Amino acid sequence: MHKQSLLLTASLFFVLLTITGCSVLGIGANTFTAGTTITWLVRTDPLINPWELKTVNDFEASHPNIHVKIVMSPSGANYDQKLETMEVGWEPADIFSHWGNNSWADAVYRGYAADLTPYINASHFSFDGMDPRLLQEYSVKGHVYAIPFATGGSYLFYNVDLFQKAHVPLPPTSWDDPNWTWDTVLKDAQALNVNGASLNHRVYGLSDDLWPENANAWLFGGDIFQPSTYTTGVVDSVQANSPTVEQAEQWKHDLIYKYQVAPTPTDATLLNGFLSGKVAMDMTGVWGFWSYQPATFHWAVAPLPRIQTNKDVLFTDPWMMAKDSHHPQEAWQFLQWLCDPAHGAKTYMETSGAVPPWSQLIPEWATNAHKNIPSLSVSQLEQVAQGSLSHGQESINHLAISYGQYDSVISNVLSPLFSNRESASNAVSQLQQQMESTVKQVGPLKPLQ
Repeated sequence: MHKQSLLLTASLFFVLLTITGCSVLGIGANTFTAGTTITWLVRTDPLINPWELKTVNDFEASHPNIHVKIVMSPSGANYDQKLETMEVGWEPADIFSHWGNNSWADAVYRGYAADLTPYINASHFSFDGMDPRLLQEYSVKGHVYAIPFATGGSYLFYNVDLFQKAHVPLPPTSWDDPNWTWDTVLKDAQALNVNGASLNHRVYGLSDDLWPENANAWLFGGDIFQPSTYTTGVVDSVQANSPTVEQAEQWKHDLIYKYQVAPTPTDATLLNGFLSGKVAMDMTGVWGFWSYQPATFHWAVAPLPRIQTNKDVLFTDPWMMAKDSHHPQEAWQFLQWLCDPAHGAKTYMETSGAVPPWSQLIPEWATNAHKNIPSLSVSQLEQVAQGSLSHGQESINHLAISYGQYDSVISNVLSPLFSNRESASNAVSQLQQQMESTVKQVGPLKPLQ
């Protein structure tokens, strides 16, 4: 679909949303009167919403007896509220994802997500080409409760023009390069750094925008959360004041105040971050692949540097089906379409730029990414993407019950640390106390596993 057509479709989409009260009834449907209607709860996203419309069109053309009604909600807490309202009301969201503050684990724990295993077995849905680890993350005791349709890790994005201007060698694309370490990155950041009297004359060597916050602790070999949380979904204790967490937060702080290669939070906001062209390197999640497409400079991507480890955070997005769906067979047919590497997973990759969970789509993803990142070859882009998957672990915000509450605490406690010159010791001590208090507030939970 051409860009002008997408914009026209998006405009029509939002007009109809207004008319129908955030529900799109039969957009692109082949029939309005016959067959079965299922609901698909999505989030407001100008980039993805036109894809959803086209996906419904394509699916209904092949399944004329099934009509898909799109129900839209803003992401975050609004999405959680909408999902809960639908699930406890008369019309469950037949297909949904974890677009809110709550996680996949919340959907399973609260009984919203259906066990897909019987449907998978009956339909012989093939997972050939998907890393078993990705599916395992969304399984409980061998039963699958969600199927991934997109993934991607955390990376170091960099401004090619600034590297070339400073005559600094470009980063590698192999996650196993022994020379790509924190020492190398700091040395490069200092060489790229340009001090100036004002932001207009400033260049920062490196910005650490990794999220969730425990991503930094992973690089130091630690974690804010216990290993058991990633399998049980339960946060029953934390280790936020451990030496590795303190080292990680002090390191992030030192980038700003000791080495002066990273912007303060205020300066980062004023600059508009990496897109300003005044940040040479930026460590962040897979969303950089589409967020940085508007850049007016040449940019590329590299692995995270190794400190104690170079383990990165994976952000695998799955589709779920309502446990109380009124039309489970029809909902399952649509879910298969959305996850199929020949249909939904493929077109979502083409639209969003997200890394596909299917290995057979990686070459096409790299070919598409090469159009925006011409300084790297297709094979180099494949190497970066596949390396992030093999070195990564699924994000805690997808796997922990009530994670949104913990994330709020982490942000509230640690954000002030990076706006002043205090050490990390007091901050992580306070974080431990408030996290322990939040564990009590959330209350005892039954493990998923």
